[in-house]
Amino acid sequence: MALFPAWADLGTFMDIPAIQAHYHIDDDVWRAVVAQLGDPGNDVRFLAATPHTALVYAASQAVLSDGSSLSAIQATQVGLMWRLARMTVAFRGGATESSFEDFDPWQVADAEASGTKKTSSGDTGARVPATGTASVKERVLKMSSLVDQMDESELLPPEVEQVNRWHGKYILAMGALPEECEEPSSAQLAALDKRVRSGQPPYVDFAVWLPYGRRSEKSHKFRVYVPLGNGEIQVREQPGPANFQAWMASWRVFKAAAIMLDVITLASLSRYEKAIERLVLQWPACWGLIGAAEDKARSERWMRLQRRTIADRDSGRPTPPDWTETKPWSALMVTLATDLEFWTEQVHIPATAWMANGQRGAPRVAAEEAILHHLPIGGMDSDAGGKDDHGAGDRRKQANRDKRAAKKRRWAEEREELAKLRKGAGSHQGGPGKGSGKGKSKDQTGEALCYSWAGKFGPCAGVPVGGKCLCTVKRVHKCRKCLSPAHQDADCPAKAG
Repeated sequence: MALFPAWADLGTFMDIPAIQAHYHIDDDVWRAVVAQLGDPGNDVRFLAATPHTALVYAASQAVLSDGSSLSAIQATQVGLMWRLARMTVAFRGGATESSFEDFDPWQVADAEASGTKKTSSGDTGARVPATGTASVKERVLKMSSLVDQMDESELLPPEVEQVNRWHGKYILAMGALPEECEEPSSAQLAALDKRVRSGQPPYVDFAVWLPYGRRSEKSHKFRVYVPLGNGEIQVREQPGPANFQAWMASWRVFKAAAIMLDVITLASLSRYEKAIERLVLQWPACWGLIGAAEDKARSERWMRLQRRTIADRDSGRPTPPDWTETKPWSALMVTLATDLEFWTEQVHIPATAWMANGQRGAPRVAAEEAILHHLPIGGMDSDAGGKDDHGAGDRRKQANRDKRAAKKRRWAEEREELAKLRKGAGSHQGGPGKGSGKGKSKDQTGEALCYSWAGKFGPCAGVPVGGKCLCTVKRVHKCRKCLSPAHQDADCPAKAG
């Protein structure tokens, strides 16, 4: 079977669904491409007039309903559909098969990326500079530095026109642009938009989703590499907001982005915000627990509520009010804010137990504590805001024991040195009689006197007046008889007394 129909048969393709059916392209594939390309309706002319660069970009960024990208076969089908649309429009315009110039958009895109020129027949000619600079890497954004530390995928920066449309939606909803400290960056908007279009909940990690997004991108490092001393390196995730005020700063940026992208309604966002504020008012000393539970609610519980709602719909049970399959997150955010079972287990019970225990240690969820106790997670519990686990606690205890042992050894050495100095002062130069070696041990300010300098023996025997003490333990150079720094014991005028 030929790749394309005969030229005389092109008149039978009256609309886009006919071309789509010719190559057996799945509706899910075409919807994913249209979401990136824009909907041409059923008009073949609009599809044929689409630049090949736009088609290649749309196919490369398309996300299917299961969250996956297009396969090579699916992308090839989209390219064939575009080529057949161009042929159909040319046939309707009276062009002949010999005068029509056909080309594969994927081969042309590869040639432009490598700086190789394509001839009209599709053969590769001499290498020439392509549009732009082929050797310069295209700027990409990383999802891990914008919305989720666990997402290692990339995306291209959004077009200026698209960003302007997002801001236009916010103006229609709120009446004016957001404050500078609440305005999301274009990169943050693009990353959140990609996440929502892939069918995932609009979750953002407030450890990386920060106000003044562009400035934060330049300085924020969200992973810390800690050497453990045994040759291993521990990777610690950047903890989230340190208090409710820091959480609110990131939340306001997320709220503005959600309104711009038309993902969640303002009423649902306000309902959730008040629920978190109520928890903070109830348990003001437990922000670490509340912050971890709040992040877990949006990153895990949200998706679980969506699956539960879809199961209820399929089984005929009632779903939350205002819930739709295309825009589920507003209704599910209200459900999440009022999920008493979740907040009781994650906040109320552990906070109550912690308060009853005299606020010792850190409040922890009992079920998670039991599981984490048996999991080798590398000395790190990310949900506890970067707290060390039991292995890290053992290392810290051992370090404290080593410090105490070193301090005891230092004290023993100082006592031994002091005993030697006292003994040497009493037996110097033949050993004077009983009581002749006695003298003051401290000066007027309570500083210890140097026996070596006062008795002219040991390391400080030759140190001149005003010189620095050479003993291991530094002491004051003064006469032990009259506490004068101008002479030693043997030269003291009050020696006879």
